[in-house]
Amino acid sequence: MAAIKFGGVGASGVEISRVGLGGYELGPEPGDALDVDRAVRVIESAIANGVNWLDTSENYLATNNELVIGKALDRIRDEFLVASKVAPRAGVTGGASGFRREEVLQACRDSLMRLGRDHIDIYFLHWPDESGVPLEETWGAMAELADAGLVRAIGLSNYAIEDVERCHAQRPVDVVQVGLNLCYYHEELPSIARCGELAIAATIFEPLASGILSGKTLEQVQAAWPGPWQETEWYKEELGTRAAQNFGVVDGLRPIAARLGATVAQIAIAWVLHQKGVTAAIAGSRDGRHMEENAAATGLDLSEVLTEIEELVPRRPTPA
Repeated sequence: MAAIKFGGVGASGVEISRVGLGGYELGPEPGDALDVDRAVRVIESAIANGVNWLDTSENYLATNNELVIGKALDRIRDEFLVASKVAPRAGVTGGASGFRREEVLQACRDSLMRLGRDHIDIYFLHWPDESGVPLEETWGAMAELADAGLVRAIGLSNYAIEDVERCHAQRPVDVVQVGLNLCYYHEELPSIARCGELAIAATIFEPLASGILSGKTLEQVQAAWPGPWQETEWYKEELGTRAAQNFGVVDGLRPIAARLGATVAQIAIAWVLHQKGVTAAIAGSRDGRHMEENAAATGLDLSEVLTEIEELVPRRPTPA
C-alpha cells in the first residue's frame, strides 16, 4: 500500500486521503448496464492503495453513477467515505433535483437510497443556481441536513470565493471543490489559498486535465470524450485550439518525471497537492490499474524541480 497522506475536512471531523477516487469513471455509460463487478474491483484497488473516499453526484450519468457505487459498496466490508452532490439543473450528464429547500432535502434522501447509506460523508452544491433561488435558502437546507446527521460535512463546488464567504458567514463551510491543473484553472489559486486561511478544505477535480496530463496522446484523450462532450466549450478549447500548448506541457514534463523516477500523471497530481490551501485531488480510474500510481503522488517531493515545472505552464499563475 502507498504511504498516502490524509487531510481534515473543515471542522467536521471527516479525514480524507489526499488522493480521492473519481466516481464518474465507474459508469455506467449511457445505454450500458450497471457494471457492479468492475466498480467493486476499482474501489478495492483504491482501498488497497490507501485511498479512503470517492466523489460522485446525482448529476453523474443521470443518477446511475450513485446507483452503481451503492451496489458496489454493499459488497465491500471496508468503511469507505462518499462525497456526493445535489445539482440545480441537468447538465451534460443529466440528473438534478433543484436548489429549493425541499428539493435539496429530498435530493439527499434520494442519494442516500441509491448509495445504500444512512449518511453521506461530504455533500456539495454541485454548481451555482441561475434560476433565482436565494443562496441563503439553499445553504440553510444544507445546514439542516448536517444538523440532522444525514451528512457529515457540507460544501460548495464550482462557486466563486465571494459566495463561499457569504455561506461561511451563515453556517461554516467545511469544504469546496474546484478545478486545478498545470494546464488551466489557474485563476482558482487565490480562492483556494483563501479557503485555506478560513480553514475550509479544498478538494480538486481535473488534476490531470481530464486525461491531458495522463501521458496519453491527443488522439487517445479525444477518444475518451465522445458524443455530447465534443460540443462543449472545454473540449473545443483544451482539445482543440489549445491542444498543442497543453500537450507541450506534457512533453516538457516527461524528462522531469524520468529524473524523479515518476510518471507525468504523478508530477501533475503532486503539483496540485503542493498548492497552498489544497487538501486533496480527485483522480478517476476505469479499471483500477492507475490507483497505485495516483496514490503514490502524495509522497512525491517536487522541491528541487518546482520552478522547472512551472516554467512549462503556458498560463502560469502569478506568484503570491
